[in-house]
Amino acid sequence: NSLLSAFRPWPVKVVIDRVLVRSHTHVSRVPFVRAWLDSGGFTRLEILYGACAATILIALLTGLLSYYFTHTMGVVGQDFIFALRRNLFAHMQRLSLRFHDHQRTGDLITRLTSDIQAIQDMIATGVTTFGTNSCLLIGMLVLMFWLNWQFALVSLSVAPLLFGIVFRYKRRIKVAARKARASTGLLASLAQETLASIRIVQGLAQEDQQDERFQERSEGHHQAFLEVVRYQARVGPLVDLLAAMGLAIVMWYGATRVLAGQLTTGDVVLFFAYVTNLYTPMKGVARSTYVFSKASVGAERIAEVMSIRSEVTDREGARQVSKLNGGIEFRDVSFEYEAGRPVLSHINLSIAPGEKVAIVGGTGAGKSTLVGLLPRFYDPTHGEIRIDGDDIRNYGLQSLRDQISLVLQDSLLFSGTIRENIAFGCPNASDEAIVAAAETANADEFIARLPEGYEAAVAERGSSLSGGQKQRIAIARAILRDAPILVLDEPTSGLDAAAEQTVIDALERAAAGRTTLIIAHRLTTVRLADRIIVLDRGRIVEEGTHLELLAREGRYAHFYHLQMTTEAEDTLVVTNNSPLSLA
Repeated sequence: NSLLSAFRPWPVKVVIDRVLVRSHTHVSRVPFVRAWLDSGGFTRLEILYGACAATILIALLTGLLSYYFTHTMGVVGQDFIFALRRNLFAHMQRLSLRFHDHQRTGDLITRLTSDIQAIQDMIATGVTTFGTNSCLLIGMLVLMFWLNWQFALVSLSVAPLLFGIVFRYKRRIKVAARKARASTGLLASLAQETLASIRIVQGLAQEDQQDERFQERSEGHHQAFLEVVRYQARVGPLVDLLAAMGLAIVMWYGATRVLAGQLTTGDVVLFFAYVTNLYTPMKGVARSTYVFSKASVGAERIAEVMSIRSEVTDREGARQVSKLNGGIEFRDVSFEYEAGRPVLSHINLSIAPGEKVAIVGGTGAGKSTLVGLLPRFYDPTHGEIRIDGDDIRNYGLQSLRDQISLVLQDSLLFSGTIRENIAFGCPNASDEAIVAAAETANADEFIARLPEGYEAAVAERGSSLSGGQKQRIAIARAILRDAPILVLDEPTSGLDAAAEQTVIDALERAAAGRTTLIIAHRLTTVRLADRIIVLDRGRIVEEGTHLELLAREGRYAHFYHLQMTTEAEDTLVVTNNSPLSLA
């Protein structure tokens, strides 16, 4: 396509030299053109018609090739972007929690969207523009040197200076683009954090504070992009000035050579056309530097994430498991998020298949960290965890997690229907199994009252449902998985007494026949447990049944009496403020 475009001025040159001027001298330095025209015996009118036909033919072929080139590049580019976005998202999902603990969600989303969009823009426009202009430039240069190498050298006299300026500013633009992309990630992180917590922001009337924070980061974002704009604005006029200088030199040299009889008028017209078009692709290449710089920075940010390897991976020779019995053993397990700051120290704990164990302790005691080691969100710093007598690192990670169901304190639901949320952990479940799981979890009774039933839409993060309803859907999800191990992390936190009792009844049915680990601040859920483990500063300090631990009058008894006293005082306050007590 580009090489054909380089031949567009040739019919004009032939018309000028053969039809208008009728000069046979220096018609062309390309032997086969001169020989063919000289031996053909064509009349002026025939040459004119032939030149017109050649012009139309070149345009048709150029258009046809341009269509196929643009279409092919578009398909290849879209396929590449589709695969890149899919692979990046899949990679992000599989990185360990330690990575996500130190990353801003908004920045990761920016890499997944804006950075990939920058690469897509480069492929869609930058590569096409750069490739077309580069090929056109090469084609014209070859023909110019073939036609008259002295004239070609004169035409290119300002080219080194032009490209020197372009590449000088290209480095500056790339540095500025890198700052701009980083500021975009920080801005997106703040926006995501604020909108995800909009209830607390509005509830505490802190919109103005968030406005100020957003304004501060927006200012940095604004300045970073203004720097890019300044560099782009400088490049354009410099390139145009140098192009004008080059054209002026060609005009002077060409006119003097025609007056000296060394070139024909057609030669000069052809060179004028080439030189005029020569600087157009040069300017196109120069002005595409921002697109390439932005895409280059985006590619760096994507490669930065793709190069990170998850700390939690399958061991060599790890085997897949289908149905475990659920016997769990922690053998001298220690764990540190940061070197030298232990969160768990020398945990030794055995749990029989089907046994229900409650883990209690103060804030920061290591309860959630302990159960988080079971599905290998993290691996122990020291020691090992065994299920059914084998180190869990000898099991395939995916198959291990298939053996564990989770009900967390913040029961996250996804945008979609209630049916889809219940089946999230078991996508191929039948409608009958989904309804049965909901009935076991005490969720069917409120789902049935909804106009759309199981097809009712759930808002983002489940904001359209109450806390108790979200927990029961999460419990139904865990029941549907039918995993031998169940982890309950603060499942009744933040619920009122009625909702708590409903959820506890559902949990009791969900835990039946399963090895269950229960993390509880509210000791009302402890009654589900066969045994209670008390953690303090990452160590097991007490172990036994509810009555045994009360009789010891240790840390558990302190927790229990403190909580009972607080609840009694709350009940007394409510009673004293009720309408009956004031009557």
